[in-house]
Amino acid sequence: MAKSDLTFQVQMDKQTVDYFKKTAPEKLKLARRNAVVAAGMAWADTAKKITRDDNHIDTSLYVNSIGYVTDIPPTNKSGKPGRQATQADVIYELTEEQDRTVLAIGSGVEYAAVLEGRYNIFARALDTGQNRMQRVAQTQIQTTLFGGTP
Repeated sequence: MAKSDLTFQVQMDKQTVDYFKKTAPEKLKLARRNAVVAAGMAWADTAKKITRDDNHIDTSLYVNSIGYVTDIPPTNKSGKPGRQATQADVIYELTEEQDRTVLAIGSGVEYAAVLEGRYNIFARALDTGQNRMQRVAQTQIQTTLFGGTP
C-alpha cells in the first residue's frame, strides 16, 4: 500500500465563501468536494504518466491501480502474465468535515510502498501536476457554484 501525506490546497475568495456559507452551504461543500475529486484525478493521471514514462514497471497492475482503475496495457518485458487492477487495488478514501475535504489516494498493491520509496512517484506527480490540479479544481468550483464554464 502506498499513499503519501501530500497536501494540496485550493483558495477561495473570502466574500464568495461567506456568501455561500449563508445562502447555500451545501453548494459550497459540493464545490469543495468536486474540486478535491478533480484534483485527485489529475494527480493520479500524472502519477500514471510518470510511472509509464520512467519505464519502472513491467506489468500494468501498479500503474492501473493508482487513484482509480484504468486498463493501460503492460510493457511486459519479462513475458510474465499479469493481472488486471481492480477497485480493491486502489486507495481512494474521501472524508469530509465541516470546512475541509481530504482525499487519501494511491495504490494498494503489495509492492506500491517499495516503488514509491524508490522512485518518489507520488511526490513527483504532485510537483509536476500542480498547475493542472489547480486548474481542474478551480473549474469545478466555478462550475458548481456559478454554473456553466468558467
